[in-house]
Amino acid sequence: MEYLDLANQKAFKTNAMEDAKGYFYKAMEILDTMPDTMENQEQRISLLVNQFFIFEQIFQLPEYYDLLLRYEPLSAEIKNTGMAGGFYSRMGGCELTFGLFDKAIQSETKAVELCEASGNAEEAGIAFTALLYCHLYKGDFEQVFALKEDVLRMTAEQFNFLSYVRSFFAASLAYSYLGRWDEAVAEGQSALKFAQEYADDGLISLAAASISLAYIFKGEMDQAIEYGEMAVKKAPTPMYKATAQVALASAWCRVGEPLKGIEILDTYVQIFRAGRFTAGEIVVSTNLAEGYLLAKAYDKAEQTTMEALDVAERCGTKFFVGRAHRLLGEIALENNFSKSSSHFEKSITIFKETKAENELAKAYAGIGRLYKKQGNTVQAQEYLTKSLEIFERLGTLIEPDKVKKELADLPPDEE
Repeated sequence: MEYLDLANQKAFKTNAMEDAKGYFYKAMEILDTMPDTMENQEQRISLLVNQFFIFEQIFQLPEYYDLLLRYEPLSAEIKNTGMAGGFYSRMGGCELTFGLFDKAIQSETKAVELCEASGNAEEAGIAFTALLYCHLYKGDFEQVFALKEDVLRMTAEQFNFLSYVRSFFAASLAYSYLGRWDEAVAEGQSALKFAQEYADDGLISLAAASISLAYIFKGEMDQAIEYGEMAVKKAPTPMYKATAQVALASAWCRVGEPLKGIEILDTYVQIFRAGRFTAGEIVVSTNLAEGYLLAKAYDKAEQTTMEALDVAERCGTKFFVGRAHRLLGEIALENNFSKSSSHFEKSITIFKETKAENELAKAYAGIGRLYKKQGNTVQAQEYLTKSLEIFERLGTLIEPDKVKKELADLPPDEE
């Protein structure tokens, strides 16, 4: 048993995830033949808790979650409350991945309570990290920053490098969604520096992907491509490769190579759906929809965005619901602009609520173009000007020039 446990963890640390999974199942088979003592029960739960990141990295969390459900009654019987907290944290991690964010928050909150009560700071940090991601998806960005401080507090007591770097990755995304570019890049750079010090390729890849995404949202595309390529080069496992390739493919869509990006993004939408990685599907499907829009494949863009909106609404991901409505507004401008207004208005409401200013500026620009098409110069100028003011204040690139051109092309006011 001890040999298999050590082999399992060694394989994980060297990113040999399939080997690690094999050692895990062999150890579980041996435990099946051993007496049903409290010690062996705790060993089984401990072994199971340690497998989350292995199954995650190879897109097999549904299989892992089934094991957790099978052994949940056993976790309630063990005396080690910190370990029980770790068990509920892994359940919450799966639920987060499946897009069940409210359920995941319940599991992770229970995990935090058990772990803090027992003084298990490492597992509490892992649970806080999962909570942080739940609130990221729900659009509660200030809560993300608060929970990151909880993660850092726990890692200061008992260090876990995955929790540490992943908390910076999530904070970087939150800042990107808010349009706070310098802070988004700084969070990613902090994660990258740490990952490089530890020479961990997976975390280097993850950190580089966060920086690439920040530059994509900002519109600084040379840097987005550079860090996207770094992320792809360093990615050692299927999950890290997915994150890296999605970032790079999204950048390609923005630099005039949408067909190249679309192929990769569509592949990952299918992979994520098959693996119940709904959290990933929500992100990638909206990126794919934008790729189709940039490629002027409006029917595919509309179909993909409607599918993305359905999942985002079902899961309660406000930012992505707003983004999908904005994209539908943009698509309708091209093929049936009478449908645009309601989509832009819904997106504006969401982006105001979540303070996602860069996306708000894009929605303002979209509705400004709609008024321009309708011949309402006054309203067009009002919304385009509001959009430009936000873009320039944030330091967004590319978009301000587009808006300036729209403003310059407006007919002069009639005397």
